[in-house]
Amino acid sequence: MLREFPVATILEFLSDDNLLPAILFRSARRQCDADLQFIGRMRRGRLSEKAQRDLREQVDAVIERYSFPPEVILEHPQFQGLIETGVGAHHAGQLLPWRLLLEELMARGGLRMLIATGTVAAGVDFPARSVVITAHSKAGAEGFRVLSAAEFMQMSGRAGRRGKDAVGLCLIAPSQLSDARVIHQIANTPPEPLRSAYFASPSTVLNLLKFRNVDDLEYTVQRSLAAFLDRKHARQLRDDAVEVEKEVATLAGEPGRRARKRLNRMLREADAVASRQEQHLKQALNGLRILGFIDPERGGLTQKGTWAAELCTTLVLELAEAINEFVFEDLSVIQLAGLVASIAGDAHRSYFNLKPNPIAKERFQKLQEIVDRVKRSYDNPTAAETMVLPDAALTVMTWMECESWTEFSSLLRLARVADGDISRLVTQTADHLNQIVRIRSTHPELAKAAAEARQRLLRPPLTDIVTLE
Repeated sequence: MLREFPVATILEFLSDDNLLPAILFRSARRQCDADLQFIGRMRRGRLSEKAQRDLREQVDAVIERYSFPPEVILEHPQFQGLIETGVGAHHAGQLLPWRLLLEELMARGGLRMLIATGTVAAGVDFPARSVVITAHSKAGAEGFRVLSAAEFMQMSGRAGRRGKDAVGLCLIAPSQLSDARVIHQIANTPPEPLRSAYFASPSTVLNLLKFRNVDDLEYTVQRSLAAFLDRKHARQLRDDAVEVEKEVATLAGEPGRRARKRLNRMLREADAVASRQEQHLKQALNGLRILGFIDPERGGLTQKGTWAAELCTTLVLELAEAINEFVFEDLSVIQLAGLVASIAGDAHRSYFNLKPNPIAKERFQKLQEIVDRVKRSYDNPTAAETMVLPDAALTVMTWMECESWTEFSSLLRLARVADGDISRLVTQTADHLNQIVRIRSTHPELAKAAAEARQRLLRPPLTDIVTLE
């Protein structure tokens, strides 16, 4: 069995059988990039000079359409390989302009193959004649896991172009991580049931208390999809408990005692599931009281809670506590952006760290104390853990100090940091800064600095808006 089916062989087989264009799904970013490098070193299978000129003209048209800075595309390390082979690597580690370029070229029929992670299946609506799946698992923040039925359906569903292909083909490339038995099982598994993403977190509750009282919130929670699904699950548990109760009546001695214990556990679980959303709301309200956002006596928002409720972000409590304790005071605009970025980043991603950090360690320590305090007041079971990441701060500050993306991207490559991860970090930081701008009536100087920091962050190619024709 091959460790990994060679991409050049896949491309050659598909080309011989007239099955291009194709999307080749890999389970990790590094595989996509490695495939492109491998194809780039191959002498056979390259595009003709005319095909390369035609592809270059399409690239120029896309650059003009989206008003991309040309150097972002033309100086991309994979650009030459794209032009010579008609193959592109698409994943979250790439900049948005590069991903948009590949999507446009694929939609125009300019590419022979797109090598991508599974994210392209869920986020982009363009099909190919063929789809090749090379693994039955995918990489995530917590390691590898088996594909879900919905993910497999999204990937395989890209095969076949409306109006061009009578049928689309989904092919499975054998390897150590591509077990036909597992894939067959996934393909025959029904789609996962609909689940609610609603959760009465403290940040959500704080924002809602601007317009509603606690009674209104309880009414909303009780009628949410999450509560409906919980009650449905609780009814099923109680129905199962009825059957166990019948069994208990027929048993004596030790078997009877074990059955009664199981019955009691099922009934307790049913009660807990039925009231889970209401309990989340109570816990959120209690956490807000502990942190001083809600007046414990009259139940309304405190002065701090009133201005903090303007911060519509997942980090509303952390940012509000930091603002209230003057953590962002006496900082330059660049350092303000950096400190916000330190809690906006993702702990499982790598950031730039190849020079000294200009923000004092005491600032990070104070911010970490606040993050820990918020966590102690209420442990959100659905959110990723917030951490203070000095490297994320340094990354954002370095970008703001660089003259151009060309200069910055060379530093990122030196540090082995993915462009797309930095784009995500900058966007998240800019979103949080934009929320700080909203409290200009109570914190005018901080809001002004946040607005300037956001403006300096969002410059090409890391702008937050792409304008179409």
